[in-house]
Amino acid sequence: MADGRENSKLLTYEAFEGGRKQTKDYHGIFDHAYFVAWVQRLLDEADSLGKSNAIIVLDNAKYHKGLPDNTPKGSWTKRKMAEACEVYGIEIDVKEFRSTLWAKLKTHIAANIVLVIVQLAKDRGHEVDFTPPYHSDLQPIEMVWAYVKGAVGRQYNTSTKFPDVRQRLDREFAGLPSSVVFDCINHTDRKVVEMAAYLNAVDDADDAAGAVFSSESESESDADSCDDCDFADYDGDV
Repeated sequence: MADGRENSKLLTYEAFEGGRKQTKDYHGIFDHAYFVAWVQRLLDEADSLGKSNAIIVLDNAKYHKGLPDNTPKGSWTKRKMAEACEVYGIEIDVKEFRSTLWAKLKTHIAANIVLVIVQLAKDRGHEVDFTPPYHSDLQPIEMVWAYVKGAVGRQYNTSTKFPDVRQRLDREFAGLPSSVVFDCINHTDRKVVEMAAYLNAVDDADDAAGAVFSSESESESDADSCDDCDFADYDGDV
């Protein structure tokens, strides 16, 4: 959380590990239900600090974008889809195929159904924004994680055991300097501003090029037009 160079901090730190029979990758443990519970704790902590109108920046991981449990699904029967269409006020024909009903529902869902965590944040007076795909460089937490991993890694020696790594990890996160958090967030803020300026410049260039192209096309069209040509003295075939 950015709050100046002296008061920025990491909120709601949780470290967890799977059992021997569980996947080694955290994505197999960290699902949408877990994430929703974590977001609720995050919002509680923000409230306890008196923070409002915060922007929560996330990537496009699947568990970030869960919909309410009662949202229609593609696996539903045609009858259930038809009932959902009726609830949403979507006009259908009883003869329409199930795939057609689902296409209509998907369009409605995309336009009208709010993601669970987006609604949670909104109810607390905050906003959730998602970074573009493949832009982890716009995520401050990636830089924070790199800083912490580096600090933990430098403490490694031949006698290091997994419990040692966990203990060091917890210690590094607990002692994470405010200035590091602030600098990581400030760095990505600058990148967003630079990217916005670049995209606006590209749009302006495209608009200018389009205007020139349109003007030249009209000129060429006028030059090629023969509506007013006089062929009286022309000996060739017309």
